[in-house]
Amino acid sequence: MGATLSKLAGVSLASIMVVAGLVGCSEEATPQPETSAPLVETSSEPTAEPTAEPTADVLFTITANVRAADGRTIGVSMAAHAPLASTDSKAKPERDKLLKVCAAGNGMRPITETYLSDVGSSLMAISVTSSAPDLAFETPIELLFGSPYYAQAAMGSGVTPDTDGVACFSGFVWAKSGTVHGVADFENPEGKADLGQWKTGMFGFFLKPSSGATIEACKATITDVGLKENIASVSGWGTSRNGDGISCKIGYSGD
Repeated sequence: MGATLSKLAGVSLASIMVVAGLVGCSEEATPQPETSAPLVETSSEPTAEPTAEPTADVLFTITANVRAADGRTIGVSMAAHAPLASTDSKAKPERDKLLKVCAAGNGMRPITETYLSDVGSSLMAISVTSSAPDLAFETPIELLFGSPYYAQAAMGSGVTPDTDGVACFSGFVWAKSGTVHGVADFENPEGKADLGQWKTGMFGFFLKPSSGATIEACKATITDVGLKENIASVSGWGTSRNGDGISCKIGYSGD
């Protein structure tokens, strides 16, 4: 787990600290965007629309542009907040949201407060926003946040569970612009919450290749709070799978 960011996706730690480039288009871009590798910044002031909420516990943000069904450009943004142990009193709002959506569990064991405590759960709040409300996307956007091994919950207008698997373990699909609130669960086999487990997650936006739609202006911004979490120590963390025109994501992609 000691690899540096210079070994992850060909991006050095130094390059994460400065603006290296952007994927996408300017305000007068055509519908056919460039799909070069996305920019990764360390500034706490994201510039792409819409700007992420300026809260002190945000680890990183991901911003991009997608198309509405009528051809208009919509900015989408995801902000990942520092996780809390599920037993922490401050985590109650996220715990309640997760239990409301995912109480049925994976079919083997229901998810309850006791279950979360027993498995050393830590809960990460995910804020998703868009630059315009109530617009149908050209194609539904798959929301990526967390680990496929643990439950995830998402709620908001136009959000539905992905039907290709077990509910709460197969992600969520976003069909209409607005705001979405997500909760990612991470579990520790040792039974004690590990607040660093979020580093094993994948976060961002994805479009099915068969849709013919594209994601433009992809940018990931790691905040000062995120940098203090020593992401460089995680082998497999990077952005190498971005820049293909149908995804905008960062996170753990394997050793």
